[in-house]
Amino acid sequence: MSTIADRDAAGPAITSRPARIRIPLWAAVIASRLIVLAAAATAALFTQRVNGWELGGRDPYRLSSSLGSVGNVLAASVLRWDSVHYINIAQHGYTHPANTAFYPLYPLLIRVIGWVVRSYVLAGVLISVASFAVALVLLHRLAKEELGARVANSTVLLLAFAPLSFFFTAIYTESLFLALSVGAFYLARRQRFAWACVTAAAAALTHVEGVLLVAPLAYMYWRDQGRPLVLRRFWSWPATLLVLPPTAVAGFFVYLHSQGWGWLAPVVNANFRYYGRTTLTTPVMLWQATDAGITGLLQTLQGTKPITPSTEVLFSIGFQNTVYLGVLVISLTALVATWRRLPREYAIYATLVIVVCTWRGVVGRPLVSYDRYMLVAFPLWMAAAAWLDKRRLTPTVLQISSLMLVFYTVEFARWAFIA
Repeated sequence: MSTIADRDAAGPAITSRPARIRIPLWAAVIASRLIVLAAAATAALFTQRVNGWELGGRDPYRLSSSLGSVGNVLAASVLRWDSVHYINIAQHGYTHPANTAFYPLYPLLIRVIGWVVRSYVLAGVLISVASFAVALVLLHRLAKEELGARVANSTVLLLAFAPLSFFFTAIYTESLFLALSVGAFYLARRQRFAWACVTAAAAALTHVEGVLLVAPLAYMYWRDQGRPLVLRRFWSWPATLLVLPPTAVAGFFVYLHSQGWGWLAPVVNANFRYYGRTTLTTPVMLWQATDAGITGLLQTLQGTKPITPSTEVLFSIGFQNTVYLGVLVISLTALVATWRRLPREYAIYATLVIVVCTWRGVVGRPLVSYDRYMLVAFPLWMAAAAWLDKRRLTPTVLQISSLMLVFYTVEFARWAFIA
C-alpha cells in the first residue's frame, strides 16, 4: 500500500493527472429524461400544427390539443400515436375493433390512477416514469450479478440514452412491460417462483411478448430442481403457476369475444385488418428485410432523399428499410453475445422475442416498428453493454446515441412516425 511519502516522492507525475469526474448513475438517467422533455417541447413550439393531426385519424379525439398552450407543449414527448389509443381505452373501454390490438393492463392502470389524479394523461406519464425507474433498478441488479458493476452501469446508460428511449416515458407500454419482464427474471433468480409467475402474467396482459416469459421461467425452475428427466419430479405446485401468463391472455381474448369483437380480435386486428400486418414467418421476414434494406440503401446512394419533409413520414420507405435492417443486424449480433455471455434463460427469452417480432410484418416494410420492439429485449442490452465495455466503446456509443435521441424525439413530437 502506498503512503503519503511514496506519493510525494513520485513527484508531479501523479498530482498533475486531472481528476476524473464521475456523474452519479441516477443523475445521468434523469439527464436523459430532461433531454427528451426539452427536445420535444422545442419541437412542439416551432412546429406548425396541422389539422391532419386530428382529421387524419392520428388523434381523432384531439387529446394532444386539449391540454392548453403549456400542457400541449409539455405533453409533446408523451402523447402521440399509440398513446391516443391507450387513453381512449382507459376512458371508454374497447369501443372500436382497432383498439383490441392493445393489451389491457396499462390502460386499466391509467383508468385507476387517472381517477385519483383527475387526469388520464398525467396518470399515463406517472405509470411510465415510475415503471422505467423500477425497471432500471432491477435491470442494474441483474446485470451486476451476471456481468459485474461496470457493465451494469453501462447497461442502464445505454438503455436510458437509446435513440428511441423516449418511448419509456411516453404513454406507451414499453416501460411497464420492461419493469414486469425484468421483475419476473429478478424474482425467479431469487427462488421466488410463484411471484415470478404472477409478474409474468401481468407482463402478458401488458404486451403480446409477455407470454414468452413462460419459457425462461420454466427453464430456471427446471434447472433449480436439478434438471430432472422425469416430468412428475419437475411438476409441482410452483410449476403449475406457469399456466398463469397464457391463462391471463386467454382471459383477455374471452373478454373481447364477450364484447362482440371475436375470439382472436387482437391477432386479427393487429395483423390484418387495421395495421396492415401479415404473417410471413421468421425465415421469410429475414429474407424480405434483407432484400428491402439493401434495395433501400441502393436507392439512397442513387439519389433518393433519405429524409422526407412530410409531417408524418420521417424517412423514405427505402431508407427506413435500411435502418431497420441495421437494427436487425445489431440485434442478431447481440443475440450471439447473449448466448455466449449470459445464462441460458436470458438467451432463450431474447431468441423468442426476436422470433415473434420477425414473424409478421407490413408488405414493403417488413420490419416496421422492430426497433421499438427491441427496446424491451433487455438481455440484448446486457450483452451489448458487456461487449462495448470490454472494448471501451461505451462513451462513444453514448455520445452518438444521445444525438440520435434528440433527433428522434423532435420528430416524434411533431407527429412523424418513428416506430
